Formats: sequence, structure tokens, C-alpha cells
Amino acid sequence: MLNPQRLNRVEGSHLVSEMDYDPEVQNGFDFPTPLELIDSTIRKSFFTAGAVTSGAGYQRIAEALGGLGIRVECINVNWSGSPQPAPQDLAVLQAVTAHDFGFAVNVYADALLGNGQDPQPVSTRQAIETLIEAGARVLAPGIVQAPSLDAEKRQLDQLDDYFELAAEFEVTTTITLAQVGLRDFDRLVGVARHAVSRGATRLDLMDSTSSMSPEAMRVFVRRFREQVGSDVAITMHMHDEFGLATAGAIAAATAGASPDVAVNGMSYRCGFAPLEEVVLALETLYGVDTGIELAKIMDVSRVVERETGISVPALKPLVGGYAYLKHMPGDAAAAIRTGQSAFPPISHGLTPSAMGQRVSWVWGGLSSDSMVEALADQLGERLTEAEIATVRRALDAEVAAVSVYPRWLDEDEAVLRFRQALSITREVGTDPETIIAGLGVGPALADRLGIALKDVDVAAFPAVIGRTVSELDPDAALEALDAFRPFDQPDAPATGTASATEEGGIEPADRLLIAQLARRYQDRFGFPFVVAAEGRSGLDVLSTLAHRMGQDRSTEIDIATAEAAAILQQRARALLCARLGS
Repeated sequence: MLNPQRLNRVEGSHLVSEMDYDPEVQNGFDFPTPLELIDSTIRKSFFTAGAVTSGAGYQRIAEALGGLGIRVECINVNWSGSPQPAPQDLAVLQAVTAHDFGFAVNVYADALLGNGQDPQPVSTRQAIETLIEAGARVLAPGIVQAPSLDAEKRQLDQLDDYFELAAEFEVTTTITLAQVGLRDFDRLVGVARHAVSRGATRLDLMDSTSSMSPEAMRVFVRRFREQVGSDVAITMHMHDEFGLATAGAIAAATAGASPDVAVNGMSYRCGFAPLEEVVLALETLYGVDTGIELAKIMDVSRVVERETGISVPALKPLVGGYAYLKHMPGDAAAAIRTGQSAFPPISHGLTPSAMGQRVSWVWGGLSSDSMVEALADQLGERLTEAEIATVRRALDAEVAAVSVYPRWLDEDEAVLRFRQALSITREVGTDPETIIAGLGVGPALADRLGIALKDVDVAAFPAVIGRTVSELDPDAALEALDAFRPFDQPDAPATGTASATEEGGIEPADRLLIAQLARRYQDRFGFPFVVAAEGRSGLDVLSTLAHRMGQDRSTEIDIATAEAAAILQQRARALLCARLGS
């Protein structure tokens, strides 16, 4: 447990407001004892449009969830009016029940109980037998609101029949109650009481369309528990239509209902109450033990992302790529200096190690001299004021040359460019004409680059060259592209063996194929095929060339110009480094 003593400050763990633990705040809470999360990651992953999870993938998710501390996993098997259950639903259940992952599998099935009016596609006995054969041991009939009082009476009679069969088959029963925020409250309480009297071990409430605000949720759960009885366990299921799933789940917990959650907020529509948000908020801000292995959360998030194919949004709290990414100058400088050991956490209430995350920093559109100084200290360098200013301008120029997301230098790239810029800054006698002459560009572009590099710090030459080329208008871009020699033909004297070096990873047989296709490319578009080939294989270049053959000419001019900018930027770096080594 992260915060058993309910303290707002725990060294190395978290720093939150003292108000969170003010008696006036805490006295209104009535958390379930113990609070036992139920998890819907697998069924919600299955329901999320476009997910690519395989049977083995569901098992890998299940294994990760068991290791995380999940003790109840929810699965749905629907007949949807057919005489047989949906085969894909049944396959997910079978995959999850094939091994013991350390949790109970709670199986909701629409064929277990109807609405008291419409006929069911199969008998209750058949439905139970099918589910047990697939590995189910905990069944969850769903009590939907019956269309009339007479139908409700028949529905409860059918529920009685179900419980007799459940006893015969020795299965445990929980009850699912959907759309609780929109149902007649008194009738809802009545059917819930009936289910509890017959042996239901838990009531799983669902605010299926997020109809209740967090304040309404708290009052609803409190009233429901008062009228149904506080002895039976209650859970609450909430989607994120209004961006309040986490808040609603926590509000329900403060009134006595354990939250139903899913890793990464997996679900259809707007998503679901995210396990990571609900758990970390309860543990840190409320001092509640959720039974979850917090340090494993990040790894489990990645498992779900990988197995479903659905990316975690960069701005997602706690597990998103930006959660502990430092970009603001003061934050970035602090991250460079103190890294993972900073406390209080850098612009965050929770240390990243608590949930398996880490602090990272980037050099982006905002920068400061203090970032240069912090980086210099880390690398054991002492810089003059002039060097600090020059290196900062050089890194800023590198960022400005990036035209696509993300416009930043990551840690490794920033360190590399820092070292290059500092070395170049300390070199005497490097001039733009020498660098431009070594690029192998035509006279018109050479003139443009000469103007662009005037009064520019030499360390910023590569970035300014790349940006200048990427911003060429179409006519100027075509002129620049024509200066590149066709693939696998001798280099122009001005560039010596630059292209041959850049294409060094391409096998001779692939070179022949690329050259043949490149000639067709030039016939189609009217300019040479230009690609930044350094470090790429022949197969990779061939694939790129084949794809680009399908572009329209205007789009391809833009793509080829961006490739030319990347090539010339890298050549400028190589020329500067060569001069430094001479």
C-alpha cells in the first residue's frame, strides 16, 4: 500500500495537499472494507473497435493482470437472440479460463435471465451448461428493467428458477444491474433485494451511459446501500462520456462501492474508468489500499497497448508518454540535474518509480541557458557565457529544423547535438562557403544557403541548412532536386563519395533493383529519386521507393524535398566533424 498512514507527504513517494486528509474531508467517506477492485480490461479490450488481440494475447493480458493483483476479472458471453452464443465471445472466455491466472472470472451472459416478457433463445439450463463447459464458475445474470410490473414478477420467478439451477451446478452468482442511473430507483432496489435474498454474493451496478455526476453517484450509492443492506458487496461500473469516469468511480468508492476498472481506460465509445487513475488516486489522495502492485502498472499498461494494438494517448495521465516528460525550461533543467531522485517530484505529485515510470526530458521549442548549464554539468564541461549562448542557439536551430511532430530532441539526441555544437563552437576558421561547397548543391541553392548562414553560429549550420531546404517553394525545390545524381550513378565531383557512403548498407543486388525502379521514378516525376539512405537496408529503400511511386507529383515533391533537407543536414554535420578531426 502506498499511503497507509494517510499522510500528504511521504519522502520519496508523494507530495499532495494537506487538505486531502483534513477531517472535514475524510469524515464523509465510507469506503468498502476491504475495497476489492473488479477489472474489465479483457472484456473492454474485446469490445474496443479495431483491437487486434489474439487468444494468446488475451492470455498474456490475463497473466499481467493476475500479477498486478487483480482478483476478479469480468467477461461477457452474449447470445444476442441466437440459439448459440457468439463464438468469438466464447473463445475469449475459454482463453481466459484455460489457465489459473490468480483471479476469479465473473461471466455475464444475456441468456441467463430475460426481461420477463420476451422469450429467451435457449433455456437457462442450456446456457449454464454451455458456460460451465467453457470454464465458468461465477455467473452473473443481468436484471434489466422489465417493461411492466407483470413482466417484472415473471422475471423474478425466472430468477428463482436460475438460483435453483445454480445450486444444482454449484456455481457462484453475482448480479449485474445495468443503467442504474436511469431506472426507477424503488423497483431497482426491490429486484436487488430479491436477488440478495436468493443468494447473490455481489451486486454489480452499472451507470452504463455515464448518467450521474460524481456528486449524484455518491448519493445514489449511499441510498442504495442503505435500502438494500450494507452486508452485500457492491461495485460500480462507469464510462467516460463526460470525462468523469475516474471521478465517478472514486465517488462511488467513497460511498461504499468498489470500482470496476480497465487498464488504459479500454472500452468502446469514450472509454472506461482507467485502472491506473482510479488506483493511484485512491492510494495517494485517499489513503485506501487497493491491493494493486503499483510498480507493475506501467508494464501492464504496455502489455495491453501491445496486445490490443491501441496506442495509449500521449497526454494520458500516469501512463501516457507525457506524464513524466519534462519540457518546460525549469522542469527540464531539474530533470537533467536530478533525474529520478528528485523530491518533491518535478511538477508532479507522485514519484514516477511508484508506478514503474521514469522522468525523461526533451529539448523542445522552449529552452533556457540553465538547461545548457545543467547539461554541461552532467557531461563534465565548463562553458563560457558565449559558449552557452552559442550552444543554446545551435540546439534551438536543430529543433526549428524539425517540421513534423514531435518537434524536439530527445535526451540522447540533445546530448549528441550538444557535444557536436560545443566542439564546432571551439573550432576556429570554419566558414559557410567551405561547408556549402561540400554539399554538392546547385548554384541557386548555394546562394540561398549562403544568405541563410550569414551571421549564424557555425554550430547551427546543419539545422539552418536543413530548415532552409525544407522551406523551398516547389520551383526552387525542383531545381535543388535536380542537383542530386540518379541512384547508383557516379557522384558529382563536388560531393566526392558522399552518396556512396550514405548508401553503404545496400547490397549490390538491391542496388540494381533500386536503380531500375529509380529510372521509372524519374520518368514519372521528372526529377531524381531522393531518399536519406544512411543506415537503411536495400529492402527498406525498395519498399519506400515502391510506395512513393504511387504518390501524386505535388505530394512527391514535398516528400523528396524533406528527404533532401535531411541528407544535406547530415552531410553538413559530417563535413563539420571532418574538419574538426583534421
